Amino acid sequence: MPEIKYRETTPEDSDRTALIMKEYWGGEPLVVRTKNYFPSKLNGVIAQSGEKWVGFLFYDLQGDDCEIIVFEVFEKFKGIGTKILDQLKEIARNKQCKRIYLMTHNDNLDALRFYQTRGFCICGIHINSMEIARKIKSCPEIGDYGIPIRDEIDLELML
Repeated sequence: MPEIKYRETTPEDSDRTALIMKEYWGGEPLVVRTKNYFPSKLNGVIAQSGEKWVGFLFYDLQGDDCEIIVFEVFEKFKGIGTKILDQLKEIARNKQCKRIYLMTHNDNLDALRFYQTRGFCICGIHINSMEIARKIKSCPEIGDYGIPIRDEIDLELML
């Protein structure tokens, strides 16, 4: 397997991002707390092996906050996600951000484990918020491990 390279996104990545979002995430926009995000228009970090994307993260900067909008690693448990997150931390610090934060769902136990073992803390829970999100966009009722998707969980890492 070719070496994995980590790089920031460029405008040329937009079309490929939109296709991947459609294939793996049901398309754009992504709805986070009733706000629409278009990852194909956001800045991000891509992990690439040859021409193949093996992971990516797209984020939104607002003031001194950096919000992770979508983070996907296709080859898990190889350190790819950790390296992508480390690159985001460097970007956020260079942009004078004070924290990185994100929202995930109550069923996403793998993400909760990943972030908490890397210093993130739960900073909010929005009970039954998926009822509102489903009025905006079609979202599955059942998620990972057969767990009903109901709540949004906020995590943050202070820089």
